[in-house]
Order: sequence, then C-alpha cells, then structure tokens
Amino acid sequence: MKRSVCFLIGLFLIIQCEDPIDVETNDATQKLVIEASINWIKETKQPEQEILLSLTTSYFSDEKIPANGAEVYIADKYGTIYPFYEKEISGKYLPNKSIPYQINEEFSLNINYKGQNYSGSESLIAVASIDSIISSPIYFFGEDRLQFEAFSFDPPNEKNYSYFEYASDRLEGNEYNVYRDDFNDGNIYYGILFGSEFEENDSIRFRQYGLSRRAFNYWNLLINQNTQQGGPFQTTPANLNGNMTNLTNSENYPLGYFRVSEVSEILFKVE
Repeated sequence: MKRSVCFLIGLFLIIQCEDPIDVETNDATQKLVIEASINWIKETKQPEQEILLSLTTSYFSDEKIPANGAEVYIADKYGTIYPFYEKEISGKYLPNKSIPYQINEEFSLNINYKGQNYSGSESLIAVASIDSIISSPIYFFGEDRLQFEAFSFDPPNEKNYSYFEYASDRLEGNEYNVYRDDFNDGNIYYGILFGSEFEENDSIRFRQYGLSRRAFNYWNLLINQNTQQGGPFQTTPANLNGNMTNLTNSENYPLGYFRVSEVSEILFKVE
C-alpha cells in the first residue's frame, strides 16, 4: 500500500511538471544600432565605406532587423556632403561617391531615422604598416598549433592606438588583438594569431586599423566582452557608449560606433 501511495505521488508530480512555465522578460525599448566603418587601405589606396543600420531585438532573439529608409550622409570640416544610399532594403548604406583619403581629416556622420537625428564625429587615424609576418609551429595545451606574428614599427613620440584583425575560412569568425603604445613607444610590436586547423596554401588576411583613443577604449571593451561569444559584433552583455548621440531625444541613445581608419593589409599564404 505504501508503495502505491508513493507511485501515485510521483506520477502526480511528473504530470504537474509538464505544465508550461511562462517567463516574462523586460525587453528594453528598441534602439538604433550603428556600425559605420570608413576604411582606406594604405597599400592600395582603396576605400571601403559602408554603414550598417539595424534595430535591437529581444534578449532571446537571434534575428537582425535592418533599419530601412534612413537618410544618411557624412560631412567633412569644410561642409562637403557625401550622401549614402540604402542597398535594396538591407540596412546597408553605401556612398554615392567615395570619400577622399586625407589623414587627420575630421568627418561627421549624420543619420535621420524615423524623425530622430543622430550625429557623431571621428578623424581619419593613420596606422603603422604591417611589415612582415612570421609563422612557427608551437605545442600549446597538448595540441600542435601554428603561431602567426604580424610585425609593425611604432612611430616614436606620438600616441598610437590600433587593432589587428585576422580573417580566414579556417576560422569560425574573425579574431582580434588591440594595441596601444604606452610602454612601447618607437619600438617593434606585433599582433598574434594561434590556429590548429590551418593547412598549406590556406589564405589569411591580416589587417591593422588605426584608432583614436576613444575608439580604442570602445573596441577594447567590445572585443573583451564578445570575442568568446563569436565575435565583437554580437549582442553585448552591457551597452557601451559609442561616439554617436541622438540630437532629438538624448534618452533614446543609439548603440554602435562611427570609425574612420587607415588600414594596413597583408594577404598571407600558409606554407
């Protein structure tokens, strides 16, 4: 009899646990996300200029919602306007004509989206060239890996900030290092990449982006928060203050950053 009672109690608990549990989540007000990258490749003088606009989603959503129909332009300090157009309905905005390549030139990004005006400014920051790349085999935590070092020479007597980016089909996502010359002024420095999947003739794109001090602080926090979650442009665990502001309603501030960089690039083939 006791066994029967226990069985019925257990069956009752199992049945009760099958009822769905509704969890209420407090999703914040939808915000504009700005990923503006204005690059000039110093070795080829080729521009890469695009602005991605999207909207924040709920915590449990992987969907990326494009912000369509925005009015977007960049202006230089002389008042010259460079309009951007939206490619189809993608949330990707491209310039009608390329913005000129002028080191230390200040630019402002201006966006009107659904009646609200957003603005921010940044200067084109020079970067040291990647002079050489050295690869060497290492044994790391019980695994054979390749180590790649991308070397640059830090210009003396000036503050320099940058980040390295590594892109390859062998990587799950791009990888990054940040650099500042507080204790390395005028010396050789390097970015470093480890990999266990690389094979002979694989291609790796090594890049170094020049950053302002404010941009360095932003990218340093962003990369530290998200590199282990699949890349620096995933949903961040904490909102980071970028350099864009909402001029119409300061409380509805945007997320993201307007970056303007000279970029050094080397395409490297694994031997």
